[in-house]
Amino acid sequence: MRKLIISNLSHSFDEREVLKSLSFAFDGARLAVTGPNGSGKSTLLKIMAGLLLPICGEIVFEIDGVKIDRSYIKSFVGLAAPDIRLYNELTARENLKFLAAARGCKCDISAVLEEVGLLDRENDPVGDLSTGLQRRACLAAALLHDPTVLLLDEPSTNLDGKGRQMLHEVIEKRSETGIVVLATNDPDEAAMCDEWLDLGACA
Repeated sequence: MRKLIISNLSHSFDEREVLKSLSFAFDGARLAVTGPNGSGKSTLLKIMAGLLLPICGEIVFEIDGVKIDRSYIKSFVGLAAPDIRLYNELTARENLKFLAAARGCKCDISAVLEEVGLLDRENDPVGDLSTGLQRRACLAAALLHDPTVLLLDEPSTNLDGKGRQMLHEVIEKRSETGIVVLATNDPDEAAMCDEWLDLGACA
C-alpha cells in the first residue's frame, strides 16, 4: 500500500503566493502534477523532497503502513529537476562517487549508470556531455540511493527518443515498489500515471 497525503499546504515567495491551502490524498504508484508555468509544480516537488519548508501544512508519504515524514524524508526521496546541477569538471562516475560518499551509502554506481544509459560515457566530464546526457546524469544522481519516492520535474526535457524510452523504463521499474511523482505538462508522461493533481485548478 502506497499513499501520499498533502494537508493544508501553503507556500509563498516574498509576497507571491504559490501554493494555498492545498490538500490532496493519493493512493497509488504514479502521480502526475500538472498546471501552467508558475502554478507551483517545482515548488511542490521541492517541498516533497525536504528542500523547502512550507509556510504551513505537511506532506506525508506512507509505504506499506510506514509513514515517511519530514524528519527523515531525504533518506527515502530522490529528486531530478532542471535546476539541479552536477560538477562539470568531474566525470559522471566521479560525481556519483562523491554523492554516495556524502550520503554515506554503498551504491552500485555501474548499475545506476547502466540504468540511465550512461555507462559508456561514465569517464567523460559532465560539462562535456550534451544537455540530454547531462539530464541522464542528474537522473542517475536521483536514483543513486535507490529511493522509495522518486520525484521527477519535467523529466523528458532535452531527451531524445532513446532517452524518453529509458525514462519510461525507469518510471515503470521504480513504481513497482515505490511512488513516482512527475511534474509535467507532457501528455505522454501524464498518461503513464494513475492520477493527476492539477495545480492550475487548485489556484
